[in-house]
Amino acid sequence: MQITLYRRSYPVAGSPVALSFTPDPTAQRHTFTAEGRVYEAERSEVQVVVPDGSKLDLVKRLLDWAGTDGIVKSNAKEVYDLAESRRSGFRMVK
Repeated sequence: MQITLYRRSYPVAGSPVALSFTPDPTAQRHTFTAEGRVYEAERSEVQVVVPDGSKLDLVKRLLDWAGTDGIVKSNAKEVYDLAESRRSGFRMVK
């Protein structure tokens, strides 16, 4: 099964990165200030393959999936990290 994660970052080293299962509203503005300069957020979509049978709960902002010890609930950052490390049926779509 494939899902989309929404990534928000800034073009500055050490700046925060946010991941979500839902996109930010287009009218919403996010900025980051470093060394007296203000940077606008850069948004991108990340396609991720998750284990079959996974369920996305947008109200709780969690992905439920079957792990070796039962049902696991992961937030968007955890799903991204699992896909980057190619663990438990997760992977990035190139």
